[in-house]
Amino acid sequence: VRYRALTEAVVSTQSTGEAEFVLCIDSVGKEGLHLHVSKQPKAGTPADRMLRAFQEAASLLYPNTTLQTVPKKVNLGNPMFAWHHEIFTVKRLSAGTLSNFPSHTTPGRLNSFDQKVDDGVLLKNTHIIAEAIGRYVSEVSDESVAILQDHMVPSKELLARTVQYLASTERSATLLKRESSVISFLDQMLNKFISEVIVTDFKASKRDPEFQFYDQSEVKLFAYNVKPAVFDLFLAVAVFAYLGAVYLCVKAIPHVLTAIYQSKKLKSS
Repeated sequence: VRYRALTEAVVSTQSTGEAEFVLCIDSVGKEGLHLHVSKQPKAGTPADRMLRAFQEAASLLYPNTTLQTVPKKVNLGNPMFAWHHEIFTVKRLSAGTLSNFPSHTTPGRLNSFDQKVDDGVLLKNTHIIAEAIGRYVSEVSDESVAILQDHMVPSKELLARTVQYLASTERSATLLKRESSVISFLDQMLNKFISEVIVTDFKASKRDPEFQFYDQSEVKLFAYNVKPAVFDLFLAVAVFAYLGAVYLCVKAIPHVLTAIYQSKKLKSS
């Protein structure tokens, strides 16, 4: 589903040509921040400016926090992308993914269950992300000046309540309709801080669907009773024995006919 959403974003971005750098956020609820890119950013490029903005924000707000760049080439032979930004990179757009995981193969990232989030760490990472984006957009490089002041600083209580609500609410893709409580909550939350919020419905193609939802009320379970391998071995031995017996019988027919003929000849003489 996220791949489908990113595909739509790529098409929209290419049609407008307004994207200078695409920042994808993967997981920021734990310690450590890593900016994953397809190659090491060159000086003066949007990726380099974004990296410096993150480094300046981390150094200014939380001096003990370090941000590392992890370059990884896109594997075009793999149908599954390792990071979200790779779909933009393939389309020749400058992009990167921010995550607390150092690698896409880290076991914690492959876990589909909810994981415990430290509210303090989430606040710190959110503050750094917001400050870095503000510095990038405003083109501020003075490390003594903070873009976010007073009420613009993320609230720990708001983040904690949001995480608690999402963790206690069903948010499976099959249940997320336009009138879903989660969609309404996110829509209202974003409208408080963003001027343009659009809820878009994605529908899979009927001919060649890129994704498919399975409703539990329509799931069919198929169970097959399979014979063990020993049975196959026994059956193979029996077949070979039968064929061997038939072969021996066929080979013995001329000898049997000869014996019968000789016995009849002796009797007649």
